Amino acid sequence: MKLFNNFIWLNLKRISFLSLFFLTALLISDTAAAKQVIRIGFLSTQKSVKADDEVSAAYKFLKNNQSYVVTRITFEQIKQDPKLLDGNNVLWFHKPDSAGFSESAVDKSVICTINNFISDGGGLLLTLDAFRYINILGLEKQIPGIRYQKIKDQGNGRKLGLHALRSHPIFDGLHGGANIWNGYKDNVARKVGFFGSSVPRNGKVVAVNWAYITLRDSEKLAVEYRYGKGKVLAIGAYTYFAPRNYNRLSLEKFTNNCLLYLANALKSKEKARYWSYSPLKVLPFTETTPSVNFPRSKSWGENSNSLAFKLQRASGSTWDLGEERILMMGKERGGLDEIWIHPFMAFRDYKVGVEFSDKDSVCWLDEQRPEIEARPESFTRTYRFPRAVIKEIMTSDIHQPAGIIHYAYKGQSPAKFIIQFKSNLRFMWPYNSDALGSLYYGWSDGLNAFHVKNKSGEFNVLIGSNKKPLEKRFGRFDGFSKKGTVFEGKPTTKFQVSGLVAYAVQKNDQFDVVLVGTDEGKKAAFKYYEQAMKNPEKIYKNTIRYYRDFLDTSLMITTPDKEFNQGYRWALVGTDKFYVNTPGIGKSLVAGYATTARGWDGSQKVSGRPGYAWYFGRDGQWSGLALSDYGDFGKVKSELEVYQKYQALSGKIYHELTTSGVVHYDAADATPLYLILAGHYLRWSGDLNFIRKSWKHIKKAIDFCFSTDWNQDHLIENTHVGHGWIEGGPLYGAQTTLYLASCWAEALKEASYMAKNLGYEKEAKYYHKEFRRVTGIINRDFWNSKKKFFYYGKLADGSFNPEKTVLPAVSLYFNLIDKEKVFPMLNEYGENSFSSNWGVRILRESSPLFNPRGYHDGSVWPLFTGWAALAEYSHGQYTQGFSHIMNNLLVYKHWAKGYIEEVLNGEIYKPSGVCDHQCWSETMVLQPALEGMLGLKADAMENRLSLSPRLPFNWNSIKVEHIRVGYHTLSFTLRRDKGKTTYYFFHTGSKSLKVDFSPQFPSGSVINGIFLDGKPVKNSVISNRQAKSVNLNFDIKDKATIVIYHYGGIGVLPNILHPVPGSRAGGFRIVSSKLDGKSYTVVVQGKPGSKEILKIYSPVEQVKSVVNAEMLHYKNNIYSVQVPFPKSSNKYLVRKIKFLLR
Repeated sequence: MKLFNNFIWLNLKRISFLSLFFLTALLISDTAAAKQVIRIGFLSTQKSVKADDEVSAAYKFLKNNQSYVVTRITFEQIKQDPKLLDGNNVLWFHKPDSAGFSESAVDKSVICTINNFISDGGGLLLTLDAFRYINILGLEKQIPGIRYQKIKDQGNGRKLGLHALRSHPIFDGLHGGANIWNGYKDNVARKVGFFGSSVPRNGKVVAVNWAYITLRDSEKLAVEYRYGKGKVLAIGAYTYFAPRNYNRLSLEKFTNNCLLYLANALKSKEKARYWSYSPLKVLPFTETTPSVNFPRSKSWGENSNSLAFKLQRASGSTWDLGEERILMMGKERGGLDEIWIHPFMAFRDYKVGVEFSDKDSVCWLDEQRPEIEARPESFTRTYRFPRAVIKEIMTSDIHQPAGIIHYAYKGQSPAKFIIQFKSNLRFMWPYNSDALGSLYYGWSDGLNAFHVKNKSGEFNVLIGSNKKPLEKRFGRFDGFSKKGTVFEGKPTTKFQVSGLVAYAVQKNDQFDVVLVGTDEGKKAAFKYYEQAMKNPEKIYKNTIRYYRDFLDTSLMITTPDKEFNQGYRWALVGTDKFYVNTPGIGKSLVAGYATTARGWDGSQKVSGRPGYAWYFGRDGQWSGLALSDYGDFGKVKSELEVYQKYQALSGKIYHELTTSGVVHYDAADATPLYLILAGHYLRWSGDLNFIRKSWKHIKKAIDFCFSTDWNQDHLIENTHVGHGWIEGGPLYGAQTTLYLASCWAEALKEASYMAKNLGYEKEAKYYHKEFRRVTGIINRDFWNSKKKFFYYGKLADGSFNPEKTVLPAVSLYFNLIDKEKVFPMLNEYGENSFSSNWGVRILRESSPLFNPRGYHDGSVWPLFTGWAALAEYSHGQYTQGFSHIMNNLLVYKHWAKGYIEEVLNGEIYKPSGVCDHQCWSETMVLQPALEGMLGLKADAMENRLSLSPRLPFNWNSIKVEHIRVGYHTLSFTLRRDKGKTTYYFFHTGSKSLKVDFSPQFPSGSVINGIFLDGKPVKNSVISNRQAKSVNLNFDIKDKATIVIYHYGGIGVLPNILHPVPGSRAGGFRIVSSKLDGKSYTVVVQGKPGSKEILKIYSPVEQVKSVVNAEMLHYKNNIYSVQVPFPKSSNKYLVRKIKFLLR
């Protein structure tokens, strides 16, 4: 153990946070890449490299790599003996100073010798100011420019680097780009390259400036030249070897890649792509394809069995259909705003008009108010006109990049449909809108489709129909206008193509529009199109079947509350919609859906950000916990595989991975959350083989976390690592936040669990020891005894930020907090200060930092509300926990129908974020319902399930199906009769399942007997703040029946609010409840001058009187009392309602 501790702490004192393990692995990797020893000539202008610290450091880096045989060669030596270069594979000229080149370096004979070396197949690497040597060698006529960049840590480090256009071998293992510089100190970087409109005439741009999360493609800092049989790479910035660099591993990997590439020894599957700066054009091309006979469209059958959200009149709200490869988004009234086929926007501004035979004008459908019907598989509009009805059904393929729009027309006369659309093949951010080069468009008579492709031919989209068009128009237009009977395009300078197609329909007619896209080339695009067009209705039926099967096999809860049942099912569907497959990347969860019209545009003229429809660390990890809970193990495993595929060399897990393939490592919490998710996955799935195969990634992530404890106080830090959870605003900034410390503690617990099950006893014990230590630090150092609340975070000077936030709910959920510290915080979460009528704010509305619109300083996130609910259920505040679940669940009724918003205003019930449909907003209905309300915990390695139903007391029945633990599946039903509750269990699995069963009953309940399959069973009864817990253990092979006889008891029922859009925060809150002998006290909060109804469940009539409230009636085992709040100048009042019992 002592050796292990020394390993961790010793390496903290060395270069950056790199460990010897990482460096060794890097050298082994690079050694494997090179089949032969690489001979490198290190060019120098001086006799001794020691004369310059930077040159000396670069030379030392080379000498430390055993794959290289390094010879230091001066230009003067080359002048004297040209044969010195013979036998070398690569020359490296590293010039950190801005002075001119030495006399010998520009000597004609030296230049000739070096050129001959390259021409004969040698490689030349020019770094920093040696970039300018391309002109001396005659490789380039265009003179490079010089720019300076101030590098200051403003909270996100000093990350700078280089990025390819998608891929290049020199970024092998670096995912297309590398932040090779992240210095310990602020500095000014000198950049040599081609800037603005200046481009190399002879070379190809390999990489551009990558500043934090922005690709500055106007700054060309890496250029490749081919000369004879050899290659030259000129790298004009950030290759600093002497200063301390947090990203040293990336620098070394990148430099080794460059050297191996130049030596033709780099075995990489990365395709060499180059940035293009040719003038952008939008040009027609002639499409010649064999004619394919597609069957005519037929009437589609109705689907009456799936979930449905129906409105008689559409609003201006958004909707989306997201499947694995395609995302379709629009507004309820009509059309499609954007269609994304990852990683690019395939179409936009799709709109439809109808020209009836008795009218000359076009009736555009997006100007109407249709009936709408949102279903998991489709979005349907029904337009009713005086003499016609049009039904439009939009759906998409679950697995392939194909969307279908079905039109059914019933009218008293024929009509003409006019369909308009645009395409710009917008590659997802952070790439610019012109990254894919010129656009080419054409019409395929053979496919009856419009075709757009990019210059390389990799990106293709097709849109067509199984009905021949009456007319068609295409070009570089910004829409169309009708002049007489003819449509004419509106010329534009915008980089886009617009199309218009008209179709004739008979009195009772139908046709289908099919749209597909891919970055896999023309052949794949044609295949997807032909498959979809052969039977569009089959895609519709397959999608219906997918969601039916998904709901039939997921963990399902059916209760007496129809509102809960419907919302829970929509949350399952809404979560599954975020599972996205991007070719070349993998399958994982993206974060949120919205069009590019919403939110930050990425500082780009044409936004390439469809909400947050790309892969995230923390978002996917928090959401993945719910997927494990409801048994979708395959998707969680795939998610973990993507995290591991894109794990940084240091072991860090990414914060963002765009579907265009750009990865950012900006967060401190993504790595511990990855460990938490991996442990959670093992507990539920029992997939030890996968964890064993993943251990190298898991161990690497653990070691990375340890390495970020800069001051050795056992807490990992945000400092130099990244944000987590707060990304900006007045709360931002801490050395270590409570949230991050709590994630680290839980990660250590899960790491210990995984290590123990893998047989790594020493690691398991060490991680558990650290878990106990970190938990102790949290409770000792982060507790504000004056305010009875936890600090937000620890600052660099050792002081603490005392702002009260919702973030301690995460610590409570992880069960890290001492018991005596729990309820002061939970009570505040239940009050109006934190809780609105639609969820929980990040901080109190009375805080001087409160801004109801603020992303991180006052808005309501369903994520926060879910955290609060999980914390409340974990510590016995079941009433408040259920109320907060319902806060989240009910949002699905109001904006994107069926789905839950990313962020809501903290003062007025309205959206306040970017996305109308957010993944972790959906999962924060599911996770609190499953882990909280049902009390589910699993240990598949022990074939064990903990089940502690904490249901609203007036629910007399429940049905729970498909609880999966490893290879076990458990279902149960509950039926409550007078004085008796019966649980029926059903199990499938090769072994018996151990069940720790702890159902909750109202406080004061008398338990008269418990029987398992007709026999008395040992049990224990524990009273907590809101309920009485009956605890028993049993094994189940096939079936089991438990009957619990009970009498009496009393408990408050959740107060479920139904806010309407535009309503204001502030309402009736149940803060706490407690039974003390014959007195049952409920603490409530409300507005002065209001009268509120409080409901108390009691299976027997036992209340003699009530204090501070008026008894209304006792009906169906429920007391209803009216609570008056007197007038007051205070914003809210707290009242204690006492029920005196017989």
